[in-house]
Amino acid sequence: MSDAVVRLSRTPSVSDAVARLSGSDYVASSARLLAAAGAGACGLQATVVVPAALVLGSAQHEDDVEPSARQRLAVVRRGTGGGAVLCDEGVLLIDLAVPRGHPLAPADVTEAYRPIGTAIVCVLQRLGVPCRTVTVAEARAAGAAQRAAARHACWAGLSPYEVVLADGRKLVGLAQRRRSGAVLHQIAIPVASAPRAVAAFLVAGGDVEPWLDATASLHDVPSCAALTPDQLWTELHAPLGSALAV
Repeated sequence: MSDAVVRLSRTPSVSDAVARLSGSDYVASSARLLAAAGAGACGLQATVVVPAALVLGSAQHEDDVEPSARQRLAVVRRGTGGGAVLCDEGVLLIDLAVPRGHPLAPADVTEAYRPIGTAIVCVLQRLGVPCRTVTVAEARAAGAAQRAAARHACWAGLSPYEVVLADGRKLVGLAQRRRSGAVLHQIAIPVASAPRAVAAFLVAGGDVEPWLDATASLHDVPSCAALTPDQLWTELHAPLGSALAV
């Protein structure tokens, strides 16, 4: 396991290092964090995928992938659901795993996202980003067309407590996987890469583009125009590490 992974028990000690992993190694490291959480250990890891990879949702059809995509980049499958995410050097991926009984692993799957989204908004607002979390009612109001698009491309959808800019553009994606009561939270933040770029690798690219146009990266925000994934993790690792210690 990468030395950027920190196993937490009673007293968290969170690394500020971002791991550089291939797509397959990233998926494997996420699975290890969830397995460790099942054994009672919290875990926190920040990753940038290098080289770029198309990461499919757990139940996504292989034929969603544009035929030539595999010649251009690796295609791997994660354990959480939803549609594809294009992961490259401009996207910060954060995995946070907790065992059964932890405050971040409540029985209510939807409410489990609330403290994660809230913590991220607090940090981003401190960095000058005008943003908020998505309300449950707002997410549930999404129409059938948007829900269908999200099955192809994760960024096309909108879920409770994800983070959007003040103008409504989606900025932070959240996902969750559970096993024997343990929970793996997965956070994706496009720092320098445009979420809409994933459309070029999907057969349904034209169908999802209207929804992907309602997304943004942190480089679209003037105060964060030069921010790197490593710099963002420097701001996020302490608040998320504190959440593990609750």
